[in-house]
Amino acid sequence: MKKKSQFGIGRSPDSFSYFKNHELDWNFKIVLGFMNEKAAEIGECLFAASKIKEKDGESWIREWTGLASKVEKQAEKCLARGHEVSAREAFLRASNYYHAAERGCSPSHPRFHELWKKGVGCMHKACTLFNPPVQVIEVPFEGKKLPGYFWRPDNADTKHPTLFAVGGNDSSIEQVFFMCGPAAMRRGYNFFTFDFPGHRGAVHLYPDCVKRPDMEVPFKAAFDYVENLPGVNDRIALTGFSFGGYVVSRVAIHENRVSAVIPSSPLVDVYRSQTAMLKTALEKIPTRLVEMLINFKVNRSPLMKSMLELAMWNSGYDDWSTRNMIKELKDAHYAADYSICKDLHNITCAALALVSEDEGEELVKQAHEFYEGISSEKKKLHVFSLEKDGSNDHCQLDNRTKGNQVMFDWLDEIFNYKNMPS
Repeated sequence: MKKKSQFGIGRSPDSFSYFKNHELDWNFKIVLGFMNEKAAEIGECLFAASKIKEKDGESWIREWTGLASKVEKQAEKCLARGHEVSAREAFLRASNYYHAAERGCSPSHPRFHELWKKGVGCMHKACTLFNPPVQVIEVPFEGKKLPGYFWRPDNADTKHPTLFAVGGNDSSIEQVFFMCGPAAMRRGYNFFTFDFPGHRGAVHLYPDCVKRPDMEVPFKAAFDYVENLPGVNDRIALTGFSFGGYVVSRVAIHENRVSAVIPSSPLVDVYRSQTAMLKTALEKIPTRLVEMLINFKVNRSPLMKSMLELAMWNSGYDDWSTRNMIKELKDAHYAADYSICKDLHNITCAALALVSEDEGEELVKQAHEFYEGISSEKKKLHVFSLEKDGSNDHCQLDNRTKGNQVMFDWLDEIFNYKNMPS
């Protein structure tokens, strides 16, 4: 009998089983998953993980912070001695490890902002050591400067297609970079990402820059910025991971500068996706009892608790209690605001929908709804599986190489683009 997702949605049911707690194990998988881009090494990761106590959330923060600090010091020594490649790779690993530590912090944790800044700082140092360098940029929007990265294959006048990539509910733009930035560069694509409202970095910098249903508004500012960058032409592909799958789908409805859209996974109704694992409980069990059951579960999983509180924080709530979360899930206005089902036909650009078969019945269902509802002449749905692709996890976090292969091979054909490998 096929196992179900741990959450009923999103997470693959499969894990390393290094930790008994699935959330710890899944987050450990994320850290190790960036090894392919020199942002992690298995020996130092296993050593840090061996000292983590599952029910002690502080031990997760402490061990990843300690490893990050040690690797950052190694990077500084390498840089001082002129070993720029070694320094770059160490800064990338340090950035990943600092962000891993931050994922264990709720927004009220005293080290929450500090660890995010350290992760960003290490990434910025690594950016200068690439050839050509990765540009640290800021997108002006409503009096704010939303941080991002832009990277192009060369400094010549040649125009290249651009991959515009964004993350989801709990990722950083540094993680988005690791997921597909170097993969874009190796194929001769420009790469761009930024912290849109509600994304981790945006809310760290501006506590009022929270999620909003009209994401096409901040993305208009981003497209205005992107189209004036050197080496960019009208071949702009927009991809989004996790909640970003909803964001980019909504943007593609309104923004005609999207040449191709690649949601991973496509979310056409955020309310349905968020309530999938609690639907029966919310309908049939008294709210107070549901609250007690959720609190029991999250109090046994520190990383799950920090993730849920982050989701409330970047949605603009001051009260991160379970009671308030349940209230939000029952909010009819929220349900209507974050649904694009009736507007899918307005997506006419080329579209590639990506989903893994073990992300849960609801996400697979919404991927099919997206594919069937859009008006694109060129469209494709790819459902990943362990047997076929070596990947069955959310956003192909268990095999980003395969995820990128499927995405870029499709884009090469859509854009009729062939570039000499680097």
